[in-house]
Amino acid sequence: MKYICLPALLLLLTGCEPTQFAGGTALPDGSVYAGDLENGLFHGQGKLTWPDGRFYEGEFRQGRMTGRGRFDYGDGCIYEGEFLDGDLNGSGRYECGETAWEGQFQRGELLKGSVSWEEGGAYEGEFQDWEPHGQGHQTTTEGAHYEGTFEDGYLVQGSYRDEQGYRYQGGFEYSFYAGEGELTQPDGTVIRATFEYGEANGEGVRIRKNDKGEPLEEAGYFASGQYYPSKQAWQGNHRQQKAAVEARLYSEADRLQSTLASLAPQRPGVRDVYLLVVGGDGTSPVFAKEVDWVSERLGTVFDVKQRQLRLSNGGGDKFPLATRTSVRESLKALDTLMDPEEDLLLVHLASHGDDNGDFKLAEKKLPLNDLSVTDGKQWLDGLNARHQWIVISACYSGLWKEALASPNRVVFTSAAPDRTSFGCGDDSERTWFSAALYGDALDTGAADPAAWFTAANERVTEMEKEQGIEGESHSLPQHAVGQEFLRWWKH
Repeated sequence: MKYICLPALLLLLTGCEPTQFAGGTALPDGSVYAGDLENGLFHGQGKLTWPDGRFYEGEFRQGRMTGRGRFDYGDGCIYEGEFLDGDLNGSGRYECGETAWEGQFQRGELLKGSVSWEEGGAYEGEFQDWEPHGQGHQTTTEGAHYEGTFEDGYLVQGSYRDEQGYRYQGGFEYSFYAGEGELTQPDGTVIRATFEYGEANGEGVRIRKNDKGEPLEEAGYFASGQYYPSKQAWQGNHRQQKAAVEARLYSEADRLQSTLASLAPQRPGVRDVYLLVVGGDGTSPVFAKEVDWVSERLGTVFDVKQRQLRLSNGGGDKFPLATRTSVRESLKALDTLMDPEEDLLLVHLASHGDDNGDFKLAEKKLPLNDLSVTDGKQWLDGLNARHQWIVISACYSGLWKEALASPNRVVFTSAAPDRTSFGCGDDSERTWFSAALYGDALDTGAADPAAWFTAANERVTEMEKEQGIEGESHSLPQHAVGQEFLRWWKH
């Protein structure tokens, strides 16, 4: 926050010895005044300009900025409104960049009014030190509402509601549900409990409708938002989960090796396509769903039935886990089987993405390291497979396109380097980019990579517009088609 400080000189004008000249009145600090005077003091309408580019234009009374005026700080920040003895005082508006505060000021501080932030969102209510403090109402760019008592910029007691249908009443800490509260979920289920970091924990009550549509109140125990009939039931389930994770870890190496061993060999004289599909974040169910669907759709245009590997988190034990180790070992195994000049390596990666390009790898109850753009490029560049087609459906995946683009490679990404992509919510069946790419666009055929991408990109734009996503928030999918790859592909 930029705190406003007006020059103390304005409070001392009666003690200055100004110099009169044709263009106005020059003060000892180099500032120049042009305007009305009374008894040798600035009084009436005038303009005071400082050597560093700052200036005030408006009313003066007895040598001081008092009344309505406009102060330009020379750095893109401007206040326009009422002043008293050089302070912001009364009704006014202060803008700095794309952020604007407006309301009632007193002695340089905003007491009550509104702010709209440059990064999005707005607040209306009481302030202290230019931050929400007291009673107020905050809205976010996603359409969420926080209303109640704020302290030092954050809601501490009040209510929350959003467009998905969640409603909450109770305590907050750093915008998370905290303390005693009541949460109403979109399906009407009500949770009364103690909340920590946004989730119910400890003893509480769940109220939901029974088969007859009547409210059913169930006392129980919550752990990370999950309801259990009792604390003992949670402890038993927790032990079972730990045992399942341990068993999974011990069996994972065998599971991966068994999958690798089932791959069919390369056929001389045939352009074989070897496919690797990875669903990275197991805490979001859409990615595990996408693994099967992408494999099925690609199977309609390529013969990949015995030449594919699927790695998935969050989808049970049907496929090996998607980890840095399994991804790298899978790439090596496919590379060993392929004819580097004759065959195609096709890779589809789907997960959440970080703004540094990291591809998220996560499994519940099992901490995993993410896959960075640098490591992904190093692994792919180190393969013998000359012809590679890489698809990444993740936020900020355009960073992968920038890193991977090469003459012998095709790269499709769901978003620009500085944009998020859509369709990764828990209720989604597949990400929007994948739905577009492997939906109707795939029916046009993969013979022309650029045309295939263009058809998918157009569909993504349509989907975003249908959902009211504005142009500056569009995902802007990216692609790169290497010329050497294209000559080989069309041969």
